[in-house]
Order: sequence, then C-alpha cells, then structure tokens
Amino acid sequence: MWDIYFGQWKEGKLKRLAYFGYDILLMVIAFAVIMGVIMFFGGLESSMGSSFDEMFAGMGIAVVLFIFIFFLLMLVANLNIMAKRIRDMGLPAWGTVIGIIIVSMILGAFFPDQQTEVSAVVSDTQEGLSTAMDANTSTGSMVVDIFNLIVFAFLVFVPSDTFGKKETSAE
Repeated sequence: MWDIYFGQWKEGKLKRLAYFGYDILLMVIAFAVIMGVIMFFGGLESSMGSSFDEMFAGMGIAVVLFIFIFFLLMLVANLNIMAKRIRDMGLPAWGTVIGIIIVSMILGAFFPDQQTEVSAVVSDTQEGLSTAMDANTSTGSMVVDIFNLIVFAFLVFVPSDTFGKKETSAE
C-alpha cells in the first residue's frame, strides 16, 4: 500500500476502480487521524483538568509540526495516485497534475471563497433580556468545487489508454 501512495513516481499506473479505492482509503485515513487527534486532546484535557489553551501552549510546536507533516504526506500521496491514474489514461502525468493545480489556483483567484457575515442582532424581551449574535461563515468557491468534482469524475470514469497512442494497422 505504501508503494502505491509514495512509490513508483515515474512508471506506476492505476486503473479506475483502484484509483477510486485508494482515494477513498486516503480520505478515511485522514479522517481517522484527525478524529484520533481530536479525541486524544479531548481526553488529555479532561484528564488533566486544564484548559485547551494551557495544554496546547506546552506542546504547541510539536502538534503544529505533526499536523503540517501529516497534511504534507496526504498531499504527496494524493498527487501521486492522481498522477498514476492520469498516466494510465495515456496523458503525461506530472504535467497534467501541475496543470490541474494551476487551473484550480487561477479559478480560486478569480472566484474567491464565499463569505457570509451576520452582525450583532439584539432583541429585547419583556423580561429585559437581550440576545446578541455575531456569526461569520466561509464556504469554498463553488466554481473551484465544481472544477474539482469534474476532475475527480474524469479520473474515475475515463477508461485506461483513452488518450494513449493508437495502433494503426497498415494494410
């Protein structure tokens, strides 16, 4: 499994179902590690009886370094299996991956994240209580999300050697 994610940089290929399976497995691994870290810190916080800020201050750089290395490994693994799938379709692997990243970044620059902001809302009741609310939400750019969905569908549904060299028979 590690050879699929981190090996065969120049000659590896993945069929459609194998790519889909390894991509889903990568998402499950990332989710499990994130949930494990959250549960670890939640349990550590409750057992130590201290606040999260105090606990995080003691081990802050180690946690940040772990998270950075973990997400870097996930990125490299995802790009490698994407390149293998693109190579299996008959396209130049790393050039196409870099092109997809550049197009996604350009779309992200022209269509930034959607931000919704609700400022303070105050309501007075007969009891004299007032309620205030301040909320900010940010969602990803819909254009970039649609582009990423199209790329994923392309990688999953396009058959092997679709763009490869076709043999012509000379009669």
